[in-house]
Formats: sequence, structure tokens, C-alpha cells
Amino acid sequence: MHTINEKLLPMMKSKVTHIKSMRPDWNWSEIHAVMNAFGFRLIFLTCLCPILTIVPAFATNLAIEAASFTGFLLALILLIPWIVIPTLFIQHLTNRSKFGIIASFVYAGLLLVSYIIWIFAVPL
Repeated sequence: MHTINEKLLPMMKSKVTHIKSMRPDWNWSEIHAVMNAFGFRLIFLTCLCPILTIVPAFATNLAIEAASFTGFLLALILLIPWIVIPTLFIQHLTNRSKFGIIASFVYAGLLLVSYIIWIFAVPL
């Protein structure tokens, strides 16, 4: 255990800090301008996202039935905006506070759960 603490943990810490330094900073001012311009529409979109995840779930069901890799990619491409846009909007509303980040990740988890429920609830 002593060897792990002395050799492995410092190496892991240096790798993590190196990865964080490689990540580019977000330009939050552009996202802020978009969120302000479409704020009222994004509120409706955020409220309807758990229902609208039926579209990628339907594509997933079609891909399962046809055993199509392309169908799974299509479902993934359809699912990403339904998760990312409301998550960024919640962070925008809370000014990227710690509570806002936690709330946005909880909401993203809720969207993933609703997506999985839709997969099993929508028979072909």
C-alpha cells in the first residue's frame, strides 16, 4: 500500500492535471447569447425533453429489430441534442453554480432514464 501511495498516486495526479490543462476553455459568452435569445423556447424544450426522447428510442427499437449499427448511430445522434441542450440551459439559468451543475447532471440522468423507459415502452 505504501508503494501505491508513493509512486502510483503522484503519477495519476500529474496525468489528471495534464489532461485538465489540455482541455480548451468554453466560450460561455456565445452560449449565453444564444440562451438569452431563445430562452422562452428553451424552457418549453427542457420541459418536453423527457417526452421527446421517444424519437431516439424509436430509432433504437428499429435498430434492434434490424440489427443495424447505422441505426444505433442514428439513435445516438438523435439523443445527444436532447441531453446537451437542456443541460447547458439549466447551467445557464443557474450561472454555472455548483447547484446548477448538479441539477443539470441529475436532469441528464433523468433524460437517460426516460430514454431507456421509452425503449421498452414503445413496441414495434
